[in-house]
Amino acid sequence: MRSIRLAGFVLGLVMAAVTAPRAGAEVAEPWVATDRTVDCSSLETIVRDVIKPEMTDEQKALALYHFFRQRVFHYKNLPESRIPLKTLNVMGNTLCGSQGTCMKGLLEAAGLKARVVCHTDGSHTFYEAFYDGGWHGFDTFANFYVYTRGEKPHIASFEELQKDPSLVKDAVAEKRAAPGLCHCGDDPMAFASGFKVLAYEPAKSAWNVKACALRKGEEIVRSWWPEGKPLPGSFSGKQAGPMHTCGGKDRDAEPFLFKFWEPYVIKNWSGVSNSFRHYANGRINYSPHLELGDHTDGMISARGIQHGAAGLSGEGEWIFPVKCSFYITGGALALEATCTEAGDAVEAFVSVDNGKVWAPVLSGKDSGKKEYKGVFDKDVAKAATGRHDYQVKLALKGKAVLHKILLQTIFSHNAMAAPHLMPGKNKVTLTAAAGADLKAAPLTVIYRYKEAPKWDGEVKIIEKTADANPFVFEADLPESEKLPQMQDLTIRCGTLAWTPEPAPSIQTAAAKPPAAPAAK
Repeated sequence: MRSIRLAGFVLGLVMAAVTAPRAGAEVAEPWVATDRTVDCSSLETIVRDVIKPEMTDEQKALALYHFFRQRVFHYKNLPESRIPLKTLNVMGNTLCGSQGTCMKGLLEAAGLKARVVCHTDGSHTFYEAFYDGGWHGFDTFANFYVYTRGEKPHIASFEELQKDPSLVKDAVAEKRAAPGLCHCGDDPMAFASGFKVLAYEPAKSAWNVKACALRKGEEIVRSWWPEGKPLPGSFSGKQAGPMHTCGGKDRDAEPFLFKFWEPYVIKNWSGVSNSFRHYANGRINYSPHLELGDHTDGMISARGIQHGAAGLSGEGEWIFPVKCSFYITGGALALEATCTEAGDAVEAFVSVDNGKVWAPVLSGKDSGKKEYKGVFDKDVAKAATGRHDYQVKLALKGKAVLHKILLQTIFSHNAMAAPHLMPGKNKVTLTAAAGADLKAAPLTVIYRYKEAPKWDGEVKIIEKTADANPFVFEADLPESEKLPQMQDLTIRCGTLAWTPEPAPSIQTAAAKPPAAPAAK
């Protein structure tokens, strides 16, 4: 348990009836990218990192095809699946129509014309890219494309396949097919049947994966592993969460793709013998130093309370927001408080409608210094469409004193889009919004991983604290044909005041996380 910083520091500032947030108290848009992975924060950064100047248009179409397949598997459609950046960063899975629509958005961002098409009977959807004067057919869902024959072969259009089905029938034998063609069991010959063009367009959204902020005493932790908190409504009842149910079929994918999935296999999980691709959780941990007044960073209001060496006291309330660019799937709260007289109490509530309705989380009124915990998953997790924000209200009654707080917000995200580390030298760049003062509110980057090839050793840690914006550092990993097994990536603002012993509902980056299974 981390001690509260006292060191003779006496604070006598009494907060007014309603106190406004301090200017510049939050660090907006904290983001980590590397020179060895694709920055998935925007279509522009994706195109910049995937497309090379010397590429032909066909090479551009293939590069985006492989980029998408590395990060997205087929599982289930959600209402926001046709927002390309949200599918890539948050969900990591969707079905055929949405995959084709997202690819249309990526291709158009790269300057290539594209269209979404389907079988005449509407049973399956895929897409075509237009370049070199003609259409060319792809399907990221089934892993399908084939080349034509001749001196200058090109990826065939679905019209060409319909006219000459042998282009599909003999593609594997003649070595003209995508590696691992339709390895999940789809029938390649179906692509030689009739098709029609659909008017599908990528959905427009103001959502931005970087639209978050860190207050002093707050951190965001992106894990590469599921931790039992998938988004409600995002998976079928027989699974533990979104996962590629074709399991071991991933081994038939191109080696340069399979190497990204291999370190994350979970064996015999939820009816799947080898789950290489699955949802992942993360956590936003918030534990400000109450004795220093850090709780005022980014708050909504504070009424009738004051901060001093012991924490917060005075009869009143403190209200603050929680914002997350990923889908919120749960939440937990731990408090340490002292009640001395009858009528003393500390109470916590959450609201998802800007304070119109407050759901109770916990109420502490036992005599003496006590620790209280509450879980509020059902109050903040919104099925299918997900939620990105909620509010917290802490109320003090009588002479109660609130010493410490740890608020944990659980979220679901796509770890395959996170900036993992690669063997060898990695140039890591931390950025924040223009004007962010990282000296007043320093950010720390923490990578935790296990080394290849067996991923059975101790967890390695790389930790750097930024003193500039942008902040660049080098992470040097051992050379290996296999990739490291990433555990999590943390961006922390200042220091967390309190990291209590973890319970099933309270976990922090400073505590030991659930053991990740080692791949064999």
